[in-house]
Amino acid sequence: MNTILYLNGNIYTMDADHPRAQAMAIDSTSGRILAVGTNDEVRSVSRAHTELIDLRGKTVLPGFIDAHIHLLDTAHRAYYIDAGACTSQDEVAALVRARAAQIPTGKWVLGGHWDKNLWPDERFPSKASLDAAAPTHPVALWSKDGHSLWVNSLALERAGITAATPQPPTGAILREGADEPTGVLQEEGATSLVYRVIDRSDPQTNRVLLQRALLELQRCGITTIHDIEGETSLHLFQELHDEGALGVRVNMILPRSMLPQLRTQGLINDDNDLLRVGGIKIFADGTLGSQTAAMLESFEGNPDNYGILTIAEQEMRDIVSDASAMGLTIAIHAIGDRAARVALDAIERAQKLISEQGTPTTSDPRYRLEHVQLIAPEDLQRMRRLGVIASVQPFHAVADRDIAERYWGKRHRRAYAYRSMHDLGIPLALGSDAPVELFDPLPILYAATQRRDPTIVRPPWLPDQALSIADALWGYTLGAAYAGAEEQRKGSLTPGKLGDAVVLREDILNVPQDNIPENGVQATILGGNVVYGEV
Repeated sequence: MNTILYLNGNIYTMDADHPRAQAMAIDSTSGRILAVGTNDEVRSVSRAHTELIDLRGKTVLPGFIDAHIHLLDTAHRAYYIDAGACTSQDEVAALVRARAAQIPTGKWVLGGHWDKNLWPDERFPSKASLDAAAPTHPVALWSKDGHSLWVNSLALERAGITAATPQPPTGAILREGADEPTGVLQEEGATSLVYRVIDRSDPQTNRVLLQRALLELQRCGITTIHDIEGETSLHLFQELHDEGALGVRVNMILPRSMLPQLRTQGLINDDNDLLRVGGIKIFADGTLGSQTAAMLESFEGNPDNYGILTIAEQEMRDIVSDASAMGLTIAIHAIGDRAARVALDAIERAQKLISEQGTPTTSDPRYRLEHVQLIAPEDLQRMRRLGVIASVQPFHAVADRDIAERYWGKRHRRAYAYRSMHDLGIPLALGSDAPVELFDPLPILYAATQRRDPTIVRPPWLPDQALSIADALWGYTLGAAYAGAEEQRKGSLTPGKLGDAVVLREDILNVPQDNIPENGVQATILGGNVVYGEV
């Protein structure tokens, strides 16, 4: 057994029983922590084959755990058109024209991250500008939030979408005139009509892009992700794992459509510390940015728009009950207050069935509301009572502040209510939702504690909902581990757990909070071994 001793550190363990330490010992073969304590205490476990690493007073935390990320989608941002900086649909069309000139006729022009809420008229775009830019190429561009798809006439033709196409029950085909599609599709019920005819990415390209993204995660101090994607990503992660080339721990949360496969094939073995399948993802609604979040009251200035429930309520109840009986983690995307209510109704029913029927489960199911950007006060209380986890992405709060006020009016005052959730005792798990927002934990921690974007000089937004740095760090470590049903494996620097850690340049708990984004990751440690930087 090879032992690595990390000495002379300023270690925050996130272990309530032993919160601070000077040193830790990790078995590099198993990747598990052997001891945490003073230098002398840790030296006592040294073996014949021991490596000594002097931390020289640097601050050490458990490795960051991103509880909500779409990594392959994030990787593709470097490959596809990125319209995030465009301030009009004409600017986006110019990018499309340039890309179309570089690829063969008939090939798809793909990309996205456009945000009509940043454009002068704030209106959804139309197919006309894309038709002019790329008349011989089908074009599909997803919105920043990923819930609207902007396409041209050739893409509509390939998908078979016409004025006669019926409106899907869990999506929307925006129309004009005599029911003519405008070129904007919303939510899976509509966007899937185009997605299913898009040429699939080359597997080798996927692999190269994903490996680059994994290296970026290490650079940011992230040692575990909860990846919310499908079969393509799972197979890539399995391939990299089998080759010993993963480098980051992955807890997969798969789409609800894969529940039958999980029922018949089972999960990846629990003794696999690098790659696990933990649960399923269910979409209850759309988003604030696309004005498709399911609302109890209509959007401001649009009295007929209550958003979209993207799954029938009975189907939601059935899936949550089935997944609960299997002991899966159940992550439900719920941005609007109506979506949160429907999700909690399904969770409460599933818990009641398990209690009344004594339904055996293979493990303790975890229930998560993803995003939970607006929720009624009584449903916050119900989250606490039902033990539901709030999986939140603090950068959304600072990025969405203007549209939250615009589309939710006075309701925005109870939006992104992280402090209220914490004070009620609702477990918080922090993440990024990349590629919608960045995945670097330090700016995200700044957003959680300061309620503003570190790159923009503005007053804090709803500062009473800011988290303390200690609470935010808990959400990025032990809280996120709990959300993945892995708190016995990771999330704190505790003997017996995995030796995953991040080394920072400065003491994040004892420097001015304005300095958080510039702190800097000096090293990332996975299973005791430095995988990024140097100590």
